[in-house]
Amino acid sequence: MWKTFYNSYIYLLFLMIGLLHPNQANSYVKSSDSLFVDRLHQIVKIKKEKKRNKQLDDLFIKSTNNGSFLTLYSFNEILKENLAPLWIKYCGQIVDKLINTQGLEITKDWLISLKDQGIANREVEQMLVSLIQASPEQANPVELIIHWYALNQQWEKVWMQRKALDIRFKSGGKEVSDFGIASFQRQQWPLVNQIFDYLIKTYPRSPQILNWKQLLLASREQSIQNKMVIEKTEFSNLIQSYRELRKDRGANASTAETYLAEARIFMYQLNQLDSAEKVYQQGIVLSESNINLQAQMKLELGDVYLYAGRKYDALIQYAQVEKLVKDSPIAYEAKLKTGKLYYFTGDFELAKANFDVLKQSTQKEIANDALHLSWVIEDNTGIDTLETALKSFATIQWLYEQKNVQQADKALEELVKNQKGQSLEDDILYLMAQRALEKKQIEQAKLFFKDVYDRFDQDIYGDDSLFHYLQLMDFKDKDLCIQFVTKYPSSIYLPIIRKHLSTP
Repeated sequence: MWKTFYNSYIYLLFLMIGLLHPNQANSYVKSSDSLFVDRLHQIVKIKKEKKRNKQLDDLFIKSTNNGSFLTLYSFNEILKENLAPLWIKYCGQIVDKLINTQGLEITKDWLISLKDQGIANREVEQMLVSLIQASPEQANPVELIIHWYALNQQWEKVWMQRKALDIRFKSGGKEVSDFGIASFQRQQWPLVNQIFDYLIKTYPRSPQILNWKQLLLASREQSIQNKMVIEKTEFSNLIQSYRELRKDRGANASTAETYLAEARIFMYQLNQLDSAEKVYQQGIVLSESNINLQAQMKLELGDVYLYAGRKYDALIQYAQVEKLVKDSPIAYEAKLKTGKLYYFTGDFELAKANFDVLKQSTQKEIANDALHLSWVIEDNTGIDTLETALKSFATIQWLYEQKNVQQADKALEELVKNQKGQSLEDDILYLMAQRALEKKQIEQAKLFFKDVYDRFDQDIYGDDSLFHYLQLMDFKDKDLCIQFVTKYPSSIYLPIIRKHLSTP
């Protein structure tokens, strides 16, 4: 069916551009690419080279009028006979005529039809390169090869041609900038770095120069964070670059996001909470016209206070966020953080009140976290009047939240010895499984997750522990996957499990 549709499409296109006359319609309907292939095989058997070559040229010229050599079947047979240069030559002639008579966009659509058929990238690329070489002063052939590379997601080649075109025609960098932004959205950080570095150096007086610098800095930050080993000097250089950008552009609403980026470096990468606090505060003042950005910075400033042990300052920031952006994802996150802070510091009644509100949140992850923590409190309060065990467990979780990992690990080892057979045992084992996973102790993590599922499958962490165990097993245990679907029909992980069950 597809071949019939495609041949009809090619026929109509050729008719439109004048390569096929209306009176040829009947003969085209009766013919097919198989006639082309039969004739091709006959000609290649001719021993006299001159005669063979002439008849091959005649065949391709005739086929240019009906498009029969442009199907995948014909293309593959041409390759088998080592006649790719002829296909490239005559396909190039068609493309050249299309550009001249129908324009660039129609020709791009025609290339898409080749791609959809599965015509090999290499031969089409060679055909387009030959057109560029034949008309180096023309931009359209280069635009076509850029289009072809993009269809095949060969982004480095797109960049090489886009850059060459910009250099040759001195177009001001607009197309390069558009490609850079698209690459940024695809998170291709090394490529983005090259693109915006080129633009900044090539067009230093462009009105877009500051936007390019900001995008380059954001990309550089992502590139650094994706490295296995990071030197602190790299982050220090980024901070200096953000400050230079603000010096050039001014400290105002347009540069407010750079304060967020800089503060995050101080907080998460350099662990300099005092510096992070100052930068967040500066950014909050400058982002008054962008309440979502301001709310995000207030939320993260609350985290700075949390890590510094300043409970009430953190609570004030979270409350301000809830008021600033009511009924938004950021507001729900602030309420969750408020609940967690009460939980970490042993105010379980206030913590549960916040979690219970969030259990109906439209944000699934937030609702799931709130539900779990509410259950933890419900299952482990009232057992002893001082709630000593739960307070110890919550303190350990807070230590992890504050990145005091060694102290938390040591406290967790002590707690697990004292809570065997107690109501907190599943919570402790699940936390130990998570820690093993963070430390890349995969086999240990598997054992912990499986133990939680085997012993506490109907409790809080039943679906979580089974899901993580299956994930570590690459979902190969189909029986356990079926058990998951049966036992946990409302789990947030259900779509993932079903997807793997449907995969052979």
